[in-house]
Amino acid sequence: MWFMSLDMASGFWAVRMTERAKLISAFVCPFGHFQWVRMPFGLKNAPLVYQHMINNCLWGFVRLPPEEEVLVDQEVLDYLKLKPQRPEGSKVDRHQTALTERMTVFRRNIPAPSQMGPVLGRSSYIDDIAHGASTWDELCEDLDALLYRLRYWNISVSLPKSEFGKRTIPYLSHEIGAEGIRAIPKVVKGIQGLPFPSILKGVQSFLGSLNYYHKFIEDFPVVAAVLYELSDEQVRAGRDLSRAKEAFDILKQKIVSTPLLKHPDRTKPFVIIPHAQPHDGIIQPVRFTGRVLNDAELRYHIAEKEVLAVIRVLHVFKTLIEGCPLVVYTRHSVLKWVIKSKTADGRLVPWGVALSQYDLEIRK
Repeated sequence: MWFMSLDMASGFWAVRMTERAKLISAFVCPFGHFQWVRMPFGLKNAPLVYQHMINNCLWGFVRLPPEEEVLVDQEVLDYLKLKPQRPEGSKVDRHQTALTERMTVFRRNIPAPSQMGPVLGRSSYIDDIAHGASTWDELCEDLDALLYRLRYWNISVSLPKSEFGKRTIPYLSHEIGAEGIRAIPKVVKGIQGLPFPSILKGVQSFLGSLNYYHKFIEDFPVVAAVLYELSDEQVRAGRDLSRAKEAFDILKQKIVSTPLLKHPDRTKPFVIIPHAQPHDGIIQPVRFTGRVLNDAELRYHIAEKEVLAVIRVLHVFKTLIEGCPLVVYTRHSVLKWVIKSKTADGRLVPWGVALSQYDLEIRK
């Protein structure tokens, strides 16, 4: 496979401000009173607005309003097979904003033609876009289509920050390749020699930096539970921290040696293993998940806890596994009974309803 990652240049500045937005975001400094002409970095809803524009660029949900589309190069319109819309009112001046009060680029939701459908099966986050193709020619075709779509929305690409035609690409502190996805956290460089924090805020900062990669860390909620239970007074006094320091060291080792997670293959059954146990065949990890049980759940029978673990997987990865056959390795027969039983009561009823939605094959 071949991959590319694109980083947009001066991302938010591609969005023009409406007259109302200019007034709301105006600011005063020693040099006078100023208004933003383009959307600046720092506005609370700026990431949402920009992501909205990127989604429209990639998926073609809507097209530009006539007074905006008239500014697009004819070459781009020809490539996208779009007939120019006639702007309402007078001729548009290229040097003046086409937006008036209470107007946004997305205000009209004009239906887009079929050829403006998804340009690629994309993955994007704000101003970062990643995409892979099985062949070089296919990647070049996708890149060409993407660049035309970016031109349509007047979005520029930062070439120094982008990667084209690579076997692996960095993307949001991950490394993506044909084999799978690997974590490349920035914190790894100095984490091995990191001492145990002297204040609770330091512990929370450490956990926050690892939480982004929790899907790579097996048993992360279990190991980290003791750190989440610490109090600031306990950390400052250094009292009874032996278990916390042990968990801290385990997590440091785990983040340094994160496994390669395979890309999901929806043509094959997904395997759910609530417990680590021997089984036949080679199974590659796709994701890890878990959570700490509350006081009531801790009193459940071990078989019921196993049902909770399966429901957790089905909930967290619903969009990934829905519609696919699932194989569950279990030590107990309760799971199969919960699904098929007509006499279950209490908490088993909602569990059975949740499990019955999926095509589960139970194996012991």
